[in-house]
Amino acid sequence: MIYLDNSATSYPKPKEVYEAYKNAIKYYHSNPGRGGYENSIATSEKIYETRLKAAAFFGEEKEENVIFTPSCTFAVNMVMKGVLNPGDHVLISDLEHNAVVRVLEHLRRYNSIKYDTFSVDFYDDIKTLQSLKNAFTAQTKLVFCTHASNVLGVCLPIRKIGMLCKQNGVILAVDGAQSAGIIPIHMKNDHIDYLCLAPHKGLFAPMGTGMLIGDALRLKTVIEGGTGSQSRSFLQPDYLPDKHESGTQNTGGIIAMSAGIDWIQKTGIEKIYRADTAHIKALWQALKDEAHIQTYVNIEKLHQFAPVFSFNIKNMPSEMIAQMLAKQGICVRAGLHCAPLAHQKIGTLDRGTVRISSSFFTTNNDINYTISNIKNLLLNF
Repeated sequence: MIYLDNSATSYPKPKEVYEAYKNAIKYYHSNPGRGGYENSIATSEKIYETRLKAAAFFGEEKEENVIFTPSCTFAVNMVMKGVLNPGDHVLISDLEHNAVVRVLEHLRRYNSIKYDTFSVDFYDDIKTLQSLKNAFTAQTKLVFCTHASNVLGVCLPIRKIGMLCKQNGVILAVDGAQSAGIIPIHMKNDHIDYLCLAPHKGLFAPMGTGMLIGDALRLKTVIEGGTGSQSRSFLQPDYLPDKHESGTQNTGGIIAMSAGIDWIQKTGIEKIYRADTAHIKALWQALKDEAHIQTYVNIEKLHQFAPVFSFNIKNMPSEMIAQMLAKQGICVRAGLHCAPLAHQKIGTLDRGTVRISSSFFTTNNDINYTISNIKNLLLNF
């Protein structure tokens, strides 16, 4: 099997992650923060250790501002529903995932929230920033944007957007699902107020893990319940991380995430980025001039991008292409990738695209075999 769907979830994981996950289930099996006995305390310490590592990795000064969630989508909901009030205005990019758009559409219908999009220019940050600036209103409270498109790999100029938001007194929340662990992100330097993450992707954690990083103390809660702290009170704790971490945590996933962060730091994020993007460059170079293949981004013009490549073969449904590649043992994803805004922007809303997303563990042979099989499909024309 050649796995090229890392934008959905990464596979394989580093062996250290598998080992940590196995050990967590075996040795850290007690509920953290709920007992005074040795194993519960040891499990709590491992969770805290991951919180410290995540805070340092993403440039967050306070470890209590790292909130573990079941998914990135859950973290997005926490920010939107936690910070917005009736009448507030939100700006999002025209590349956003439905994890962002559907929450806003719900809030628009039921909580009188307004939202608009700003246009991302793939090759000119100044035009992107101007579009954002022109969209600000007196009611704009929040800018929520992806760091890297899950359809095209295009990166937004997050640091510049952060500076613009800061100048205008607007909160910036970033969806780092496609970039974390591949492209450096720093909360303070990038002027990010809230960072929503999918650790099961670039951080190599198991599925069922998510993170929200930022000053969540000022967010309204979206879930309340048992925390193991202040149990006498019927009210939710008013301090972090307990305020937003109700219920039993995914201890195995969180401990495995710690091993993933260790592996990234040991390997070097720059090395990971070079390896990942080299695969995408090779795909683009091999296919961009083929008469019946349509690509949507000129890789050579991008200053920075996530390891994502979308294409179509003219007159062939994207799902059919993916199915034909699957028969050759190549795992890719076709369709709209839960991001209709991005497909609307590039004119593929009616058919979607075939998406290839590589990882550090993708080999040159994997890419060459994939290129060969895609070119074989062209023999039908």
